[in-house]
Amino acid sequence: MNKMQGWGGGLALTIIWLFAIYGTAQEVQAGEFKYIKNSLYIAECGACHLAYPPQLLPESSWVQIMSGLDDHFGENAEIDSETNTKISAYLRQYKLGNNQPNTMSKMMRDLPIKATLRITDMPSFIDTHTPVLEQLEMTSFPEGYLSPCADCHRQAASALFDKELLHPGYGPSVWGR
Repeated sequence: MNKMQGWGGGLALTIIWLFAIYGTAQEVQAGEFKYIKNSLYIAECGACHLAYPPQLLPESSWVQIMSGLDDHFGENAEIDSETNTKISAYLRQYKLGNNQPNTMSKMMRDLPIKATLRITDMPSFIDTHTPVLEQLEMTSFPEGYLSPCADCHRQAASALFDKELLHPGYGPSVWGR
């Protein structure tokens, strides 16, 4: 009976271990991240603009944004303190960070010392979008030009910014024309 119990316990432990590995692989499959949506964040912030995935900015940026909603890019976007606390906790939990290896972690490269409030000011964003400047034969983007992500990225609301998922007429297939 002891030998049978040992085999059963070993088998059970192996099955649990395999499920743990499978679950972890699903979280970071193909270098993607799991976009955890938050209905309060989407309702409050998404009412005026795309509810940007928290993984696009580091914690220091989100803290500054949430503490300055009385002048949110020239608009008053104040919310009650309970809502602010809940949204802030969500943004801090899923922020851009070193502990989250995924397609967004390339944004950690060359982070400015002073937190940027605009995703479009992130060095990696600028590097990624330089070909768009060339495609449009522009030397620089006017402020806010690239802010409506969904103009080009048809699945931006699902945090999918893959070049292959751009609206027709945008992206690598037409760059250089």
